[in-house]
Amino acid sequence: MTNSSRTGRRVFAQRVPYAPTHYQCFDAARLIAESVVGIDPDVTCVIGVASGGIKPARLMADYLKVPFHTVAARHNKSDAPFQQATGDVEVQLANSLPGRLSGTVLLVDDIAGTGATFTAVTDALKDRLDYSAEIMTAALFRNRGCAQTPDRWAWSVDDWVVFPWERPHSGQTQPVPALKWVSAR
Repeated sequence: MTNSSRTGRRVFAQRVPYAPTHYQCFDAARLIAESVVGIDPDVTCVIGVASGGIKPARLMADYLKVPFHTVAARHNKSDAPFQQATGDVEVQLANSLPGRLSGTVLLVDDIAGTGATFTAVTDALKDRLDYSAEIMTAALFRNRGCAQTPDRWAWSVDDWVVFPWERPHSGQTQPVPALKWVSAR
C-alpha cells in the first residue's frame, strides 16, 4: 500500500480527455524502447502493469527482444474519468514471473498518474531482484501532478487520457500533441 500524500495528486484541467490513437501509442512505446537500448545493465525483461500497461509493455519487449511478464496493480475502483487516485495500491505478482530478476527490469504502465502504482509494484518486486538488478519505470503518459516521475515517458498531460484499448469515451476528446522525443529524468 502506498500513501497518496507521498505520490502526488493527479491534475485535471477538465477540458476534454486526450485520446491517443493506436499508432501514437505504438510509436511512443517504440521510442521508449529505443531510449533504453545500450543502457548498463541491459534490459533483461519487461513487466507490464495490468491492465493498461500490457499493450505498451508487450511492444517494448518485442522491440527489445526480451521476455515479457505481467503484474496486476489496482488503486481505482472504476475507470470513470477525472477521479483522483486513492493512493492505496493492491499488487498481485503473477505466478509466471521469474523467481529472480537480474539486469534492468523495465516496468511499464500506460500512465503515471500519481506514481503510486510504480512505487507499490517496485516495492513488491524488491525481494525478487538480484543484488545488481534495478528497476526502470516507463509510461506512455505522465500526469503533471505525478510526484514519483517515471524514468521514461512520452507525453506530459494535465487531463484524463482515454486509451485506444479502453472502452470509448462517450463525449468529446482531444488529440495528443505530436510526439517529438521521449523524456527521461
